[in-house]
Amino acid sequence: MANQSMVGGNIRYPSLQGICDLFRAQINDTMPNNAGGGTGSGGGAGLINPNTNPDLLTYLNAACLDTFSELRSVGSPELILDNYLIEGLPALTAPDPTIQVGLGYAGFFDGYQWHSQWTLPVGMSRILALSQRQTNADQDFQPMTHYPAGIPGVEQGLLMTGWEMRQGILWMNGATTQIDLRIRCRITFPPFLAQAATVINFSTAYVPVLDSLNAIAAKMLVIYARRFAPEALPIAKDAEQTYMGKLRLETIRERQSAESTREPYGDAAIQDFAISWSWL
Repeated sequence: MANQSMVGGNIRYPSLQGICDLFRAQINDTMPNNAGGGTGSGGGAGLINPNTNPDLLTYLNAACLDTFSELRSVGSPELILDNYLIEGLPALTAPDPTIQVGLGYAGFFDGYQWHSQWTLPVGMSRILALSQRQTNADQDFQPMTHYPAGIPGVEQGLLMTGWEMRQGILWMNGATTQIDLRIRCRITFPPFLAQAATVINFSTAYVPVLDSLNAIAAKMLVIYARRFAPEALPIAKDAEQTYMGKLRLETIRERQSAESTREPYGDAAIQDFAISWSWL
């Protein structure tokens, strides 16, 4: 969820409030003077589905997750995090080909114990490229080799040999010096809606995908129709496919205009465009 989406003084991303207001309008639940409050974090328009309704939060979270998943599948540049730096990963006390070190969402495993101060990006779903350098050596970052079939068991040197992802952890063979990592990855939708609605300001929280308002609201409507209005489900599905199709097509057309080479089977493509990213 972005909190720095100001471009030329205009907010270009859809707010959670705007998405939910559109959803409520489609189910005839537009009641701006309801007792639940205004359009901030505590209430939101709507009698049946104000912002504090747990069902609304479930619809919104599921719709955002699905939107991100579909756009990742076509390589949307809006879902790429680049130049994420992790500095000063501890060195091995001695080379040992049997040791592997791991970087996860909860910490770094140095081969013997976990350290909580180094973690993967919270919203990361898949690494696209990884590079390294010695800490405090003022050197260029060097690309690291991806070993999808397993890291070779070799004696460690000044830099790490390569990496692989398994069980949600970035595994490497370690190095005899402190290492800085530079990560380029795809991101997923953060589970911020697990928080209470009173903590979220719907008017100032944004989904960082341009022109996604209609698609996300349509996905919410599909979920709602399955439960409360099955007779309207075909219409809801058709609208959702139309809006998502437009978002996917825009990404595909953009990628078709860029020159690229075919990657070996099993390796992640890295010819994506980078963007800056901010989370709340």
